[in-house]
Amino acid sequence: MSDGTEPRSSRSRLLWIAGPLVVAVLIAAAWGLPRLLAGPAGPPQGPLPPPPGPWPTTGTFQVGFDSATEAQKKAVVAALEARSDVREVRYRSAEQDWKEYQESGKVTWIRDGGPAFSREDMSDTVLGVLLDRSKSDELSRVIEALPGVDAVYSQGDGFWYGKAHVTLRLCLRKPIEGTGCREPLTTAQQDAVVEAIRGTPEVEAFYFEDPEHATKDLRSRTDSDFTAEVSYYHLKLKDPDDVQTVIDRFRGMKGLWQARPVERCLLC
Repeated sequence: MSDGTEPRSSRSRLLWIAGPLVVAVLIAAAWGLPRLLAGPAGPPQGPLPPPPGPWPTTGTFQVGFDSATEAQKKAVVAALEARSDVREVRYRSAEQDWKEYQESGKVTWIRDGGPAFSREDMSDTVLGVLLDRSKSDELSRVIEALPGVDAVYSQGDGFWYGKAHVTLRLCLRKPIEGTGCREPLTTAQQDAVVEAIRGTPEVEAFYFEDPEHATKDLRSRTDSDFTAEVSYYHLKLKDPDDVQTVIDRFRGMKGLWQARPVERCLLC
């Protein structure tokens, strides 16, 4: 006659083996059920209007030198690093500037190549981030007073920085000489761009920016009265690492002026 020890032992071994399997099945079901109910992934959302905000209050700056000594350049870096409203200060030599320019050219596509620069156009600079762009005038006044400094250039961060990853710049309806698009943008070309975006699996959502919003962005960055006459599509990707892949898909497409990563600033 059994005293019940063996059955309890058998049940324990069974639970020890089956328990993890049950948990794994439940986890798999919880992970996969929403996807099963949602069906296959559809096209990206868009074209959407620009979101209402937020509008950036941060900015970037660049310090240019005038025959500065190495000691003077180091003093400028030290003065910037001592400020509580400045971050990410770095010295960039002319050689580094040239290399970064060449690297950016591999990522960005511009119809007809865009403006070309040479090694002689590059110079030593100091770059950084300004946490409060409203202090840019005060920053310029203080840093430009230091020996060896030629000028300080600052601007606000672009509206799309942090909101999208790839920018597609459309050709103009009425081309301007020297803009890169010799033929006017047609409705059929713009429709084809939209369909190409919708067919790009790396895109999560995309936004259309008209000249009015582009002008507002430009003026908020630079405190200028410039008017932007171009329109854009800004693409938010599922994975930011796919920027190069997505840009390559649109290289040379009719109706496009540029395909590039979303820029933080115009001077970067």
